Amino acid sequence: MKIIIVLIIALSISSAVFSQTLQPNDSIKSFVDYLIHVPSLTPKEYVLKSFEEKDIIVISERLHPEFTQYEMIVDIIRDHKFKGNVYTEVGTFNSVKKINEFLGKEGLSKENVEEEILKIFKDLDYFPLWPNYNYYYLIKSIYEINQQRSGDDKIFLYPLDLIFDWGSIKCNEQYSMFMDMLEPQNNQSPVIDRNAIMGKHFVSAYLDAKYQHPNNKKALVIMNSYHGYTRIPTYLPDTTEPFTYSTAEYIYKTFPKITKGILINFYPTSSTIKLVASGKWDAAFKVAGNKDVGFDLQGTPFGETTFDMYNFGGRDYKSVSFEDLFDGFIFYKPIESFELAVGIPNIFNDSLFVEEFYRRSAIDDNISIPEAKSSKETQSFIKEKNVLKTEKIQNLDKYISLINKWITN
Repeated sequence: MKIIIVLIIALSISSAVFSQTLQPNDSIKSFVDYLIHVPSLTPKEYVLKSFEEKDIIVISERLHPEFTQYEMIVDIIRDHKFKGNVYTEVGTFNSVKKINEFLGKEGLSKENVEEEILKIFKDLDYFPLWPNYNYYYLIKSIYEINQQRSGDDKIFLYPLDLIFDWGSIKCNEQYSMFMDMLEPQNNQSPVIDRNAIMGKHFVSAYLDAKYQHPNNKKALVIMNSYHGYTRIPTYLPDTTEPFTYSTAEYIYKTFPKITKGILINFYPTSSTIKLVASGKWDAAFKVAGNKDVGFDLQGTPFGETTFDMYNFGGRDYKSVSFEDLFDGFIFYKPIESFELAVGIPNIFNDSLFVEEFYRRSAIDDNISIPEAKSSKETQSFIKEKNVLKTEKIQNLDKYISLINKWITN
């Protein structure tokens, strides 16, 4: 009798658990089935395996301030199987020397490490300040990794963005002219082709790094959004328009046999609430347990999905699938776990840099320095960006609703 009772209880529990299991709508069933049967490689395992096949891996990252993706990136490069360097969209190309002199040092105190990184950040970008903490975390993490590596095995960091020096900028007209040349004007292409320049910077830095350390020939390239599209589709209706490169495609075209492009799961930034494939991908991963995985796109339901992310240049593409642009995909944490981390701790504790920031803000806003100093907006920026602040993405409930419409309980 006791055995029968136990069996009844077990069956009841099993039935209750099964009834609570998320069930996919028919429209995402093929995605879920694939995730259940895909070889279980973690993102780190997948990237390291990709490095066994290719020397250059380009990752198309999420929104710049998103932090958790950099925890994953650091986990990858911390592994001793990674033999190479990191290349980023963030940071001016003329920051390379200062950054790598720091990364090559040994035995610095905690205070000295912070001091060195803050020096780097004060001249990192052509915006008055780059406020996203994940790059601080990346630089600090590479320094810490290098403390456990020998000279020939150390990792170096190469920012690839335009050469820029705030010391040479004296007025708004000068700064505005530079910024305007980065954007399309009157439906014409930008005067400064930022993607091509970053591509050229990569080629130069990569070949030099390989020459200096031939055994460390791997390159992990981190580009944001369309800068990381490995292959750009044809424009419509201008199908004969000369090809426009993204930085990733410039790299791919230069090194076609050794380059692989990987997309990280994310949410498109736009004025409307939207998700990749209208939320189908996120829903499929949710049903499958939101397991962190990486896989090649070719021949999968994900790869065969019609591409619906931001169009490079803001114009329509010829209809293509995700596998036409990218070689691989990483799912790392669901959207509700994303963290936006903004603020560089203690950067404004330096009174000299506060004065310099007022000068830069005055140039940026085309006002006088006294006006910049009296600006509540500028004062608030200094106060807020002097500390690290993390938060979830805005309108998270609306994104979750887009995901849940493909799921039944």
